[in-house]
Amino acid sequence: MLIVLLSTLALVGAQHTHYDEHYVFGNLHQPIDTAVVFDCGSNPNRAIKNPKFTFQSTDPNADPNQQSLTLPGSFILQDFEIEVTKPIVRPFYGKVEAWRTIWLLGGASSSVQLGCFGLTTDNVVGLDGLGTCEYGDLCSILDLNTPVDDVTGQLTCFLEALNFGIPADQCTCEGIIAPKVYSTEGYNRLIDFSDLESGLLTFLAEGDYEFKLIAEDASGNEEACIGIRVPIKEYVDPNDTGGWLFGRRR
Repeated sequence: MLIVLLSTLALVGAQHTHYDEHYVFGNLHQPIDTAVVFDCGSNPNRAIKNPKFTFQSTDPNADPNQQSLTLPGSFILQDFEIEVTKPIVRPFYGKVEAWRTIWLLGGASSSVQLGCFGLTTDNVVGLDGLGTCEYGDLCSILDLNTPVDDVTGQLTCFLEALNFGIPADQCTCEGIIAPKVYSTEGYNRLIDFSDLESGLLTFLAEGDYEFKLIAEDASGNEEACIGIRVPIKEYVDPNDTGGWLFGRRR
C-alpha cells in the first residue's frame, strides 16, 4: 500500500516548471491549485533525474484546469518518464520529508512538518510509515518483497519490471534501476485510493502537501531528489450529509 501511495503522490502531476533545487519546502505563500512533481536534486552526478508524469482524474466534477488528489478516490496514471544515469550501488538509502499547509481565515497559512505516521495495513515489508520517515536501504526492502512464482516456488520478477523488458533473472535493485530512460505512453493505469484506512485519512487531512523524496549512497551523497506539491481535497458524496473532517467522519 505505502509504496503505491508514495509513487502515486509522485505521479500526480507533472508539468515543466521553474521548480528546482532552490525550492524551499514548507514555506508556501499561496494555496496550491495543481499538483506538480519536479527534480529538486543539486548533485550533478545523481543517479535519478528528470521525473515526468501525467494523470487524469476520474472525478466527473473535477476542474480540468486543476490537478488535485481527492481522498478517498482514484485517478488514471496516463504516462510517465524518469532517467537513471548510472548503476545503482548498494546501499541506496531512502527517506521522505513531508509538510502540510492549511489556510486560515484572512488567507494566512499554517505549515507544519509532519512526523512519521505508522501504517497498520501496509503489505510491503520494510515500508510501514508515511510522512517524514527514514526507510533505510531501499534495495534491501525491494529484495524482501520480490515476488514468488506460485507454481515453482522460486523468486520471480515484478510484472511492471517485466513489462519494461527487464529479464526475470535481473529482477534486483541493480537490474530494475539499471541506467536507461524509463518511459511509457498510453499506460492508463487506474490508481485506486477509495478504501484507505481511517488513520491514513486522518494523516492526509485536506490541505496542501509538499513531499521531498530523497535517496543517498553510503557516503551520504545525493542520488535522487524528487519534489512534490499536491493539494489534497476531501471527497464529498453529494448524497451523504456527513463527510470527513480532518480524516474523521462528522
